[in-house]
Amino acid sequence: MTADAPVQVQWRALGTYVQLSVSDAAAVAAAEERARGLLAAIDRTCSRFRPDSDLARVNAGAGTWVRADPLLVAATTAAVEAAGHTDGLVHPLLGRVVVGLGYDRTFTDLQPGRASWTRVDPPPLDAWRAIEYEDEAIKIPAGTALDLGATAKAWAGDLISATIAEEDRTNVIVSLGGDVAVATGGRRPTAWPVRIHDDPEAAADTEVAIEDGGLATSSTRLRRWTVAGVDHHHVVDPRTGAPARTCWRTVSATGPSATAANVASTAAVVLGEDAVGWLAARGVAARLVSIEGRVTTTGGWPAEGDGE
Repeated sequence: MTADAPVQVQWRALGTYVQLSVSDAAAVAAAEERARGLLAAIDRTCSRFRPDSDLARVNAGAGTWVRADPLLVAATTAAVEAAGHTDGLVHPLLGRVVVGLGYDRTFTDLQPGRASWTRVDPPPLDAWRAIEYEDEAIKIPAGTALDLGATAKAWAGDLISATIAEEDRTNVIVSLGGDVAVATGGRRPTAWPVRIHDDPEAAADTEVAIEDGGLATSSTRLRRWTVAGVDHHHVVDPRTGAPARTCWRTVSATGPSATAANVASTAAVVLGEDAVGWLAARGVAARLVSIEGRVTTTGGWPAEGDGE
């Protein structure tokens, strides 16, 4: 992400990079403080890699009501809504599945190669319907575990951008590992340029401008690991419990929020060849790059600039 703004700050949180830009340079210090505070609270409540998190306690108490911070309830609500919009293709109850695949710690802490992995059957595609929540409590089905990795970063970006726009009255763009959220703080919208990388090791191959909502990119080229000689990536197909066997190496999508964009891009990777029709039927503006490098767009994808 880049921005023609007076100030941009960058740091790491939630196991990825954070980039924050505001249209009012005088607001950057307060904006960064708010963002860091919210990210710390989200990590404390929603991380599956922290044994002291609220999410870990909910998973340990699967089948019973567990008291939970309202932040986790809100993140879970967003994940359940994502499952509803995709008929379970973006599934919040794959925690045991991804641990079985070897993704049992932050990606930076994963060993390059593991000796073994344990296949865990995925829960039914509609198991998310059994998730219950109240203002400060959550109950998930017995034998399952929450994993909000498919939606949590994008949801966090939406929360941060909306909070900064409201509290600091500035236009803002925030990117959490490529999930981009934009909000307007009562000002004329800013056209924020966003660079999209198909190859994480190369220069961006395209650039688009967004003024509101969000943009997300899901990729099978990132977050890869090997267990017992088998290569895995982090986008799991809930129908099989295995990394999605897809024809796409990268899918980018725009939406009314970063969460909506992320849900669309993740579902498209899982759907494979059916993704173009699914996205078009929903009017989603998306850019799909095949394993061979062929580019397909849907839904009025923004005019692209030179990403060099």
